[in-house]
Amino acid sequence: MTAERPIFTKRRAGSRRRLGFAVMIALAVLWLAAASRVHVNASWSDEAWGYAAFPLFGTEPQVGERVLFEPPDSVGSPVPYLKAVRGLPGMAVTVDADRTVHLDGEPVGQAKTHALDGRPLAAIAPGVIPDGHYFLYADHPDSHDSRYAEIGLVPRARILGRAVALPDLPWIGLKGPLVGPEDIGRDATPEAGR
Repeated sequence: MTAERPIFTKRRAGSRRRLGFAVMIALAVLWLAAASRVHVNASWSDEAWGYAAFPLFGTEPQVGERVLFEPPDSVGSPVPYLKAVRGLPGMAVTVDADRTVHLDGEPVGQAKTHALDGRPLAAIAPGVIPDGHYFLYADHPDSHDSRYAEIGLVPRARILGRAVALPDLPWIGLKGPLVGPEDIGRDATPEAGR
């Protein structure tokens, strides 16, 4: 009888460790869910209906990463913008006469003269991206991003986190962008008109 007792104790200890590990994983998942935020895509310039913003955990955004950020208060957007990081601190921003924006000599995109709603748009001023700022961009020609002075170089403090597209849920009406160019008149968000 004494020989069986240690085996039973070892099994019980193994079960407790597995249970403790499962509880730690569950708490980590809950913490990550609480730390991340879900945002509805209010622009037709991207294909997903929404995004989750996950904290950067002390790291800096890298070129190619998609991030959600709060546009400047002067833009008046009630929702964050989704863009990709294209320029890092230390990179040179130049603008040609035809309003083509370059990062370290490589063309990124062209700054339009007017928004879709007819407002004039000023191109970003040339210069070097300072520490703690990023050039954020989207490939869509109507994207309201760092090509324009009113968005400009985005301070790290305004970046909410890395963006992960949420899957389509067509059975509840969540598939693709929730607004389109036809919504400009209704102005779902300030970005919808840009």
